[in-house]
Amino acid sequence: MIDNPRTGVLRLTATAVAVAGILPYLALKIAWLTGSTLGIQDAAVLDDAGFFGLNLLTFGMDAVALVIVLAFVRLWGRRIPAGLILLPMWVGIGLLAVILAQVPLSALVGVLSGTPLLTEDSPVAGWVYVVVYTGFCCQALGLMVGFRYHARHRWPWVFTRRVSDGTAGATHEFQAFAAWGVAIVAGILAVINLSWILGATYGLPAAVIAGRTFAFHLNVGINAATAVAAAAGLLMIVRRRSGRPLWIPVTVAWIGSGAMFGWSLYAMIIALTPNPLNPGGDQGILDLVSLFTLLTGAVAGLTGIVALAEHASASRSAPPAAG
Repeated sequence: MIDNPRTGVLRLTATAVAVAGILPYLALKIAWLTGSTLGIQDAAVLDDAGFFGLNLLTFGMDAVALVIVLAFVRLWGRRIPAGLILLPMWVGIGLLAVILAQVPLSALVGVLSGTPLLTEDSPVAGWVYVVVYTGFCCQALGLMVGFRYHARHRWPWVFTRRVSDGTAGATHEFQAFAAWGVAIVAGILAVINLSWILGATYGLPAAVIAGRTFAFHLNVGINAATAVAAAAGLLMIVRRRSGRPLWIPVTVAWIGSGAMFGWSLYAMIIALTPNPLNPGGDQGILDLVSLFTLLTGAVAGLTGIVALAEHASASRSAPPAAG
């Protein structure tokens, strides 16, 4: 598949946007890892081993993102093993899609309501948040567009087949069992999060109940939406009864399960390691919800891989669907 000039320009633009978001973030991380107080209001955090560890982890994640986004516009990128592209992009797009939804809405509500976006005791300066989260939004847009074009080159059958194409394979019973299990647990998680939006306080620690803001409600609302998306997209793929293009439920399940896995893994790391972001004390059922969200997202992702492997096999032995 050869890019036309317009497609080539879009790919290069997406890469430039993503790189523009990545480089300032990496520069900040390098500064902090080497002891610089650039943008730091409380220099004591630099002596915290947990703070150093989190910065090292997030530096590594964005360094991987930089390599991948460059791979999207280079021929050598298509020779990288699929797993080395798919796993970080699954987690990365899941993380960044949530930020892309949260940041503009939170900023708009904060401006309209006059509510300060940052607390006075924040360990880093306000401009750091502007740089970091603007960069994350740029990364989200650039990586999503770049990955779409990369996927069309490497796995074109995802974009040419329909959900109902082909016949169920030997693993279909396993897929159905796992998909319905994901749907049940995801439904429970969605109900829990929706109940918190509607004012329920069950399972929430006192500090969270006292400080519930628009950001809290937006976060749990997105948690509910990603759980529903993961389950709905996966069920559509596995049941094979829809005439829709395959890429639609794949995209929905991809973002939903990636967000579930990525953000709950991040929450578990914060909860289980000593660091400045760890709130400590009683967390109610928040950690338990994070654990089940992590496991459900992982099962959804693995089941999706099995289902798509069957579609890939069928696409090699049959012509693509018309349309």
